[in-house]
Amino acid sequence: MTTMARVIRNTPRDRLQAYFDWKGFSPENLQPGGTARHATALLKEVASLNDAVQASMNADFERIQEMTDEPGQSAILHVLQDRSRLDELSNPHERAMWLFLHDPDAFRRAEEMRYTDTRRQGRMWSGFVGPQQLAPSQDPADHRRFEEKVRVLFGARHAKLDLFERTRPGPENQTEHLVQAVVYRDGLPDASLEFNMLGELELRPRRPVIEVAITYEPVSGVIEVVASGVEHRARLARMFAEAILRQGILGQRVPLRQYDLSRLLAPADFSADPEDGVEAVKVTWLKLRHHESEQACMALIADWRNRRTVHDHARDLRLGERGLSERFEVDEATLSIRLRPARGSSGRRRTINVTIALPNGCNLKSKTEKERLICNKYLPRWGLVKEV
Repeated sequence: MTTMARVIRNTPRDRLQAYFDWKGFSPENLQPGGTARHATALLKEVASLNDAVQASMNADFERIQEMTDEPGQSAILHVLQDRSRLDELSNPHERAMWLFLHDPDAFRRAEEMRYTDTRRQGRMWSGFVGPQQLAPSQDPADHRRFEEKVRVLFGARHAKLDLFERTRPGPENQTEHLVQAVVYRDGLPDASLEFNMLGELELRPRRPVIEVAITYEPVSGVIEVVASGVEHRARLARMFAEAILRQGILGQRVPLRQYDLSRLLAPADFSADPEDGVEAVKVTWLKLRHHESEQACMALIADWRNRRTVHDHARDLRLGERGLSERFEVDEATLSIRLRPARGSSGRRRTINVTIALPNGCNLKSKTEKERLICNKYLPRWGLVKEV
């Protein structure tokens, strides 16, 4: 009930009323200006419903809660043609609930966008070089051909393609226009123990639905695939290009972003545009490796309480008369990026800790829109990204 409680406590009363009306449920404790006491009583009412209704509501609230974080809200914003309606909604929970009730298809697509974007350049992601400036086929025959290829590849009984256009925040505050394909297929048979109507245990067979997400950016030609099993991604990209873009590709991978931390061997200037709210950037940790060694040999940690930087410690330890670059290379670094509170907000300053490890490790990996901004816009500007 944790997720259900969170949604009920954070969603305005009128929006909750619309949801419960849709479910055919008329709770007694859904009152205007509801307090924590009313929320507790409402949760008790929901808990008294039969198991099937509770399970259905809980599944709905799990989906709604997942879309209240920054990637989810960004997806909701980008899936709507008319965004003015969102200005009338009070908080992330109400926006997610409104879209869930008002346009289930758009909500599902927002879920797919969030799923894809939060996994970019992660373990489930691969990027491939594709043709530029092509329009995806809208021919149902091409779609069926792609579905059949997916079905055969995975040995599935069914496959279903959902193809739609969307946008995504890009570097330097630009908007990237994409085509996204989501392919659903049934997985291997599974069975789980459940109680039947007589209260007896029995095995219930099922075939879980597994999804694959593919995006195509016409400007760059890059095809990105998010799927478990790295061995299938190149083939999925080729199948998509052949059936949907109507042009074959070789399956050549887009190289992962590589980092260059040599600039951190000396004090660096981390300038930022005022509108992005970056207040201060500090190097809090460096892992060093001697030029003649293949393994890290020491770490420098900043002591900001005593106003000591990593380079102050390096001078104290006499690590090179003409600077760290004389003897060392940086294998890993952590930057502490302090952000100003949003205008009109009374919240505290937020700090993002970015850890970068050579050759292409970074702990951001497109988690939130603000973190994507730091990763895509400022790391290259600060000279920490190597051109590949």
